[in-house]
Amino acid sequence: MFQDYRVAYLREHVKVKEEQRFSFLRQGVAYMLSMSARNIPHAAMITHFDCTPLVEYTRSGEESIGRDKDALTEDALFRRAIRRNYSAFFVKAIAHSLHHTPCMNGFIDYTPWRNGGTLYRAEDINLSFTVHTKYGVIKPIVRNAHQKDLETVSKEMHALTRKARRTDPERLYHAAARTYIKTALRQCDLSGLLALWIWLRAVLFSSPKPDPTLKDVPPEDQLAVEDILGATCTVANIGMVVRGNQTVTVIIPPEVMMFGIGDLRLEPRVVNGEVVPRYVITVTGTMDHRAFDAGEAFPFYNHIKNYIDHPELIYEWKPGDPI
Repeated sequence: MFQDYRVAYLREHVKVKEEQRFSFLRQGVAYMLSMSARNIPHAAMITHFDCTPLVEYTRSGEESIGRDKDALTEDALFRRAIRRNYSAFFVKAIAHSLHHTPCMNGFIDYTPWRNGGTLYRAEDINLSFTVHTKYGVIKPIVRNAHQKDLETVSKEMHALTRKARRTDPERLYHAAARTYIKTALRQCDLSGLLALWIWLRAVLFSSPKPDPTLKDVPPEDQLAVEDILGATCTVANIGMVVRGNQTVTVIIPPEVMMFGIGDLRLEPRVVNGEVVPRYVITVTGTMDHRAFDAGEAFPFYNHIKNYIDHPELIYEWKPGDPI
C-alpha cells in the first residue's frame, strides 16, 4: 500500500531474487544526483587529446632515472612510479588549468527568488577524485594541487586512496550529513529538510552493522569528514577502473564543473598525412550552464593540451615557479 503503482505491478508479476534496502551512502547519492539532474542545465564537451608527447616524455624520464635496475634505490623506484602515474599528472594539470580559468572552479548559489543567483569563484582549487571501493565510490579531495609538486600530489592521492578503501562509508557519510544538517539549520535552509529526513530515517530505522574487517583500522588511517567536504571541482577517472573511452558526468552541486577521464589507449591517427599509432585519451567536461557560457570554458582545453604537449611543465614544476 502507498507504493509506486508501477513498482507494485512489477512486484506482483515478476519473480524477485533479492530485496536490498539502499544503504545511507546510496540514499545520499540518489538524493544528490537526482537533485543535480532536475535542477542543473548540463552541457558537456568531449575532447580527444593526443597524449603521445606525454607517454614519450615519461618513458624517456624513466630511462634517465636509472639504467641498472638492480642499482635503483627506493627513492628512484618511487620517482619511476610517479612517471607512470598519469592520474596524478591529470589532477595537477587540471588544477593548473582551473587556475587560468577561474569561472570553472567554484560553486553556485542559485536562488532567483532571493538574489538572482551568485557564482563564487574560489581561490582554493580543491579537486575531489573518485576512488572505487567495495562499498561504492568515495571522493577524497586533493587541495591546491597547483601549488604542490607532482611528487607531493602523487603521495597525497596514494594516501587518500588507501584511506578510502579502509573507511566505512556509512560512518563517514553519517558524519558528513550531520555537518551539512548543522549548516542547514544555521542558515534556516528549508531545502535541507529532505536531507534531514533521509538521515533521521537511516538513524532510526536502518542501522547497518559496521564492517568487521574495518573495526581494527585506527581513525588516522581512515578518511575524515574534512577529506570529502569542500571540493570546488570533481574528476572522475573511469579509465583507472575499466577500459572506457569516456563518461558523461553528473555535476555534484553546488559545484559548476565535473570532468571525466577515459583510459589511455592506442588509436590510428593522421599525422602529417600518414596514419600512425598514437596514444589518445578522452576528457569530458560537464558544466553548469547557469554559471557561465561554453565559450568561457574553451581556454581550459587549450591549457590542458599545452600541458600534455609539454609535460615537463607539470613534471618539473616546483613551488615558486609560475603556474
